[in-house]
Amino acid sequence: MTDQAESSQRADTAGWIPLAIGLSAVILLWDLLELPQILSFAPFAFGDPGSNLTISYLVSHGYRPVVDFGYHYGLLAILANMAWFRAVPLTPVGYQAACIACQLGVACGIARIAKALAFRPLQLIFLFVAIGRAVWPTYWNFAHGLEAVLICFAVAEQARGARANALALTTAAVFAKPSMGFVYSALLLTLMALDLYRRRIEIPAAWLNQIKLAAMVGISLCAILGIVFGFDVLWQTVLPISGMAAYRAVNMGFFTGTGSNFWHFAGVNWHYYAGTMIGMWAVATLYLIWGAIPAAGRLWENPGTKSDSTDMRRDEIVFSCALLHLAFIFLFYGSGGSWMYYSYLLIAGAATVPIDRPLHRHALCAIIVIAAGTYYGLVKDSVSAWRSTNRTPVTANLWSSAQVQDDWSRVLALSKGRRAVVLHSEGAVEILYPEFERPTGTYFLEGLMRAPEIQREVARIESADVIVLPTTL
Repeated sequence: MTDQAESSQRADTAGWIPLAIGLSAVILLWDLLELPQILSFAPFAFGDPGSNLTISYLVSHGYRPVVDFGYHYGLLAILANMAWFRAVPLTPVGYQAACIACQLGVACGIARIAKALAFRPLQLIFLFVAIGRAVWPTYWNFAHGLEAVLICFAVAEQARGARANALALTTAAVFAKPSMGFVYSALLLTLMALDLYRRRIEIPAAWLNQIKLAAMVGISLCAILGIVFGFDVLWQTVLPISGMAAYRAVNMGFFTGTGSNFWHFAGVNWHYYAGTMIGMWAVATLYLIWGAIPAAGRLWENPGTKSDSTDMRRDEIVFSCALLHLAFIFLFYGSGGSWMYYSYLLIAGAATVPIDRPLHRHALCAIIVIAAGTYYGLVKDSVSAWRSTNRTPVTANLWSSAQVQDDWSRVLALSKGRRAVVLHSEGAVEILYPEFERPTGTYFLEGLMRAPEIQREVARIESADVIVLPTTL
C-alpha cells in the first residue's frame, strides 16, 4: 500500500471519537432505563448471563470446557472472561461491566464505519435512533459481545479499504464464536482474490501480503489457547461442532425451528409487527437487500483498481452486510430472541445504503419512525420494572419482585446449616449464594450436557440434605 493510500485511509476515520461518544451516551441511557431488568435476579440465577459466572468458576477450579462441561462457544471468550474477572469481582455487576465494555466497543466500530464512509445527517440520525437495538443490554454469553466488537471493527477496517486488517479481526472472531467469523473471512478472501485477479496480479508475494496478518493472528491464538486449555479442546471449539449439535437437539432455526416464534406465533396480530423489533428488523432487512442488489452489480462491473473510492467501499460494505445478514438468517439463527445476535450488522448495513435518490431517503425516514416505535414496549416494561421490583440481599442484591423475595427467604431459611443443592439447567445461583453446594456443570440442556458433569451432578444430588427445585421466577 502506498503512503498516499495509507494517509487517505487515516483521513477517512478522522473525527470518529465524538460520534462514538454520542452513540455510547445513548446506549448508556438505555442501559440506565433498563437497569432493573438488566440486573434482575432470574437471568443471573437461572439464565444464560449467570452461566458466564459459572463457567469462570469451573475453569478457575480446573474443569475443562467441552471435556468436563458443556460449552459451544470459542475459547477466546473464556480467556477474556478469565482475564476480566481477575480485575473485577465474579459478580453480576462485574459481568454487566464486561457487557457495557462490549456495547461501547460496538459503538466505536459503528462510528468508525460512519466516518470512513462519510455518512450523511439522515444516516447518522438513523444510527442514533437504532443504536439501542444494535447492542444487547446483557449479552447471553461473553462470546456474543466479544464477537460483536471484533466483527464491527472488521467492518470498519473493510470500510477503510484495509481488508487485510479486517481479515485478521474476523480470524480472531472465529476463536471467540465459531460461526460468523468463518463466513466473513471467506467473503474477505473472495474479495481479495477478485481484486488481485482484476488487476492481473498473480504474484504469490501479493497474496502473502494480504493474508500474513490474519495468519499471524490465527497461529498465535492457536498456540495460546492450545497451551492454556489443551489442543484437544481447541479443535473442538474452533469448529462449530457443539453448537450445531445443540441447535439440532432443540430444533433451532429461523424458518421452521423455535426461531420462527420471532416472526409468527399463535395469536399474533398487527400490533406485534408495528410495535416491536420484528417490524424494524423486517423492513430494514428488505431495505438492506434492496440496496445490496445494485451495489453488487456495481462491484462486479468496476475493476479492483477503483476500490479506494468512497463509493466503491460503500457498495462493498452494503453488499457484505447484506450477505452476512442472510447467512445469519439461513445458517445461525437460533431461538426467537436470536435477532439480537447480529443486529449490529443489519443496522450498520442499512445505514450505509446510499440515499442519493429521494425514494431511498423517504424509505430511510420511514425506517427511522418504525425504529423509534420499537422502543415503546421496552420503555413500558422498564417503567413497570422500576415500580414493581427492588434490590434486596435476599436475592443477592439483584432486582426482583416481592413474591420472589418471599420465596427465597423461605428457601434460605430451610437450607441454613444443611447440604443444599439447587437443580437448574443454567445460571449461577450457587455463585450468588455460598449456602448452596458449589456448581459442577454449566448447561444441563439437551445437546450440551457431558457425561462427566452428569455424573458429578448425580453425586451432588445424592449427597444433598435439601434439594431446591425452582418453579417460578
